[in-house]
Amino acid sequence: MVFIRVKKVKGFDYYYLVKSQWDSKRKVSMQHTIKYLGKAADVTIDSIPIEYKNNPRILSLLASVTQEHENKEVVTAALKKRVFDALKNGDIENIVDVAGKYKEQASLAEFYDDILRPVLYDVGYLWQENKLDIGMEHVCSNTANKTIHKITGSIKSNDKMENIIICTPDGELHNIACNIIESLLFEKGFQVNNVSPSIPTDSMINYIDETKPFMILISVTLKDNIGSAVRLVKKISTIFNIPILVGGLAINQSSDIERKNIEAIRPYVRIIVNSPLSTIVKTIKSIAKGNNARNIKNFEQELVV
Repeated sequence: MVFIRVKKVKGFDYYYLVKSQWDSKRKVSMQHTIKYLGKAADVTIDSIPIEYKNNPRILSLLASVTQEHENKEVVTAALKKRVFDALKNGDIENIVDVAGKYKEQASLAEFYDDILRPVLYDVGYLWQENKLDIGMEHVCSNTANKTIHKITGSIKSNDKMENIIICTPDGELHNIACNIIESLLFEKGFQVNNVSPSIPTDSMINYIDETKPFMILISVTLKDNIGSAVRLVKKISTIFNIPILVGGLAINQSSDIERKNIEAIRPYVRIIVNSPLSTIVKTIKSIAKGNNARNIKNFEQELVV
């Protein structure tokens, strides 16, 4: 008998194609894995070996997963519309309510990744296409920041973990991404010093020296500010032996050469590209957990984004 076995890992379902065979000597049914199929949400009929594609058990399970996925897409689309309207109306409580309900079913990171960030990208796109007035774009951005601060403020302080600095390079005035990361790290118990938006590089150096963080996160939204980010990374890395992660919309849109040039500054400088927020937080936690954060060898081995 062939069927799909489900294994849950940190809230996510993973599928294995398994064959059950009777062992006459042991008088017990033994299971043998035919193929690891991957994350349940990504499994389709094409993931199944051809000889098992018509198996009724497998077809039934895949049909239910497909229906569940389609239902989630419908719900997500409705929530994004609700959040978009709330941003335009300055309705913070409405968005906080969506975040709370989404968090109950998934996580805060998934609310930011699945709902808020895509909506903000849509706001930016509409503004670029002259389909949204600059005043309304500012209302949406300000409402988003106020909402994130309200969500973060509702999280019970823990502060058992290491101290992290989040910042932007000189000239970068966009800090919604910084506030989102602060919210998630604060939820996980980190001490977070969010220095965004832009402050002079010398002031940043003085602040690092004063607070002695175990890691620095730099967010860059506009491509015009990548050069400023490079100068900031170089300045920090010549003075401090601290892991530095650099990410943001500008980094996602940059070339491979630009990214490699940033990582070439020092061995402990790393780029984050198009990573889910949960993966970024997981990476930071893995670096912090039971390690000397200034051990660069460990840092390089554990960085998985």
